[in-house]
Amino acid sequence: MDEKTSSDRIYDMHAEICKMLSHPTRLKILGQLKDGKKTVGDIVNHLGMNQPTVSQHLGELKKTGLVRAERDGSNMSYELIYPEIMDACDIVKDILFKELSRNQDLLDQGGDDEYG
Repeated sequence: MDEKTSSDRIYDMHAEICKMLSHPTRLKILGQLKDGKKTVGDIVNHLGMNQPTVSQHLGELKKTGLVRAERDGSNMSYELIYPEIMDACDIVKDILFKELSRNQDLLDQGGDDEYG
């Protein structure tokens, strides 16, 4: 029984998207694209990264189906295919800040009596 079910394939695809969202550079690039189409040069200039690195990550995002590319003369522009992916990123960021706040609250309390 090596055949994957439809559900298994969907989980695999879900994991691939999550993997794309697990790299800080790709998150930064997606953040640049949230307001619309940008050229590779625009992204490179704004993020202060080198062009090959940005292009490599854009290629990965394109392969996963999160962004699309369009050539305009010598410039390559990218845009989000599903802008709502940024909603998912925002939810994760909100959880991160809640966790940071919770951890800070624990530090501020000095732990419980056993450690205080």
